[in-house]
This record gives sequence, C-alpha cells and structure tokens, in this order.
Amino acid sequence: MNMQESQERGLTNFLIERVSDKESAHTLAVQILRGAKEGLEINEIGFEEWFENRFKYQFVWLDKDDYSKALVRALWLAPVFAGTDFGSSRQRDMAQVWTDTARGFLGEIALSKFLYENFSIETAIDTRRGELTEFLPTDIVRIKFPDSDWRRPNLRTSIKTTKFNGRWLDVPGAQIEHSDIFILVKIGILRHHFLAFLKAISFLKDKLFPKAKNLGELNNEMAKELWDEIPHFDPIPAYIAGYLNKNELNLPVHQLICRKKGRTKIRITVTQGIGIFSRETLRNHPRIRELDPDGNLRIEIEPIIESITTPHFLAHSGGLKWGEENWRRLTELL
Repeated sequence: MNMQESQERGLTNFLIERVSDKESAHTLAVQILRGAKEGLEINEIGFEEWFENRFKYQFVWLDKDDYSKALVRALWLAPVFAGTDFGSSRQRDMAQVWTDTARGFLGEIALSKFLYENFSIETAIDTRRGELTEFLPTDIVRIKFPDSDWRRPNLRTSIKTTKFNGRWLDVPGAQIEHSDIFILVKIGILRHHFLAFLKAISFLKDKLFPKAKNLGELNNEMAKELWDEIPHFDPIPAYIAGYLNKNELNLPVHQLICRKKGRTKIRITVTQGIGIFSRETLRNHPRIRELDPDGNLRIEIEPIIESITTPHFLAHSGGLKWGEENWRRLTELL
C-alpha cells in the first residue's frame, strides 16, 4: 500500500463510522484528500498533523434535521433569488437554485455547530427575504457567548461552501468590500443525498409511489425494487477548512502561485493564491509580468475560472487560518 492509498484508507475508516456504505465513504475520502492536497493544506505540515489537528478538529456531522433546516431555509429564499448565477446572465432552474442554496445553508449550519461544540458560542443566520445586496455584508446576524445576551457581531462574516474536493474560497463581486471575515466550509454531499432524504422522510413511499401506482406507472414489485435501490440517508460530513481576516492581508494580491500551461494554447494558470484577483491586479503582479511581459496570455484560475474578468476575492484552502488557537483568536474578535 502506497502513501496515497494509506491516507485514503485512514480517511475512509474515519468516515465509515457514520457513513453506512464503504464505497461512498471511500469516494468522500478521495475528494477530501484531493482538495486538501491541491489547496496545499498538507504540503508543509504533513498528513498526520493535518488529519489530527486540522481536519478532525474542524469537522462536524450534519444530521437529517440539519438537512431539513437547510432545505426549508433555501426553499424560503429561492423564489426571491434571481434565477441566474451571481454576476452572469445564465438562467438556472428553480430546483437547482433550491439545492444550490441549501448547500450554502449546510455550510452555515456546520459552522454554527463547530462554534457551539468547541466554544459554546451560538450564532443566528439571516434568512430574511429581500434584495441580494442586503445580505452581502454578513451571514451571521446575531451571536451569543456563554453567560451573555444575544448581540450583533463585531465583524461582518461571509461563509462560503464548496464540495470536499474544492480548493478555493471564492467571493465574487461586491461582497469583497462588504465583509471582514471569510470562512470556507467543505461539505461531503453525494449525488444521492437529496433522493435519500426523500426516502428518509417517507415522501417516496407515502406520496410519490402511491400516486405512481394510481397512474399505472409502478406496481408493487417495481416500487419495492426502487425503494431497495435508493440509498439510506447518512449524516453529511462537513469540514470547516479555515478562515481569513481581510484586515490582516496585504491586498490586493497577498500571495500568488502561478505558471505557464499548454503547448498550443499557452496561458497563465493561477494554482494557489490569496487576494483580490482581477485582470488589473493580476497583470500588474511581478510574477505575471515575468511570465507574460507583453500581457497577451489568458489568465485562468485553476480549476474554477477559465478566464478572469470580474474581480474575485480568492484564497486557496491551505492559506486559511486553522487550529484551536486561531479559532479562539477569531472568537475573541467576534
């Protein structure tokens, strides 16, 4: 067994305690390891320290009730969100808006669990309906420390959610200027989770299947076969990868790792970095000028942005603050 396989096995064994299907646990383990390595989380400290002191410490499980809360909050807000990607004109199906928004709420719920389990701090998330610009400054609207009353936090906090294999904290558009703290949460959502949830709450057995039988689309044998094929709902693993305090960074570009890529279509690929990335800030960076003195090559952010146009505040996950001491320092500021 090589090192990669050993690391995947260690993560799989950790997840299998709550994930009933070993293949699913292994899939999630591969995603976790890929995101951590590509984000340079493991590069300097090694796998064992990362696993014990970063990943496990900043890890929580989300149960069926948490998923229900995320779906309800997302359903409440999805109809008032424009059915487009932020900053673009691409139309999205309302169901996609719903599930995408729910994933974001799962990240917020995961952070709330983490803060409560480790520091006994309660947080309240804003779920009011309104214009999108109203919600740019902060995702946490109230906070409660032990033996204290609820109050507004001292810092404006933005929580971003990605999948386990994600490497970037990505804050597009105007939100760069509106928030102080940026937190990245990685969620272990598999393709079957929503369907498994519908099974878990008996929507399929009590609502959809009887309707299908009345319409002649299913018989009892087919319904049983479908029921058995649909996976059971397992708790959702969540890893709070870390945070950044914007006020501690040397902006616009705090850090940049990039290289030339391609043989025929040569381009500049940003693989890791921290800062406000735009055409102007990147073109003016010494490393970019060194690689492309004439300024003719396309600049991409690997693997999420094919060509940088609008400004994004970006940070690779390995550049985020992590560990008990850093989180305790952040809670003192909140």
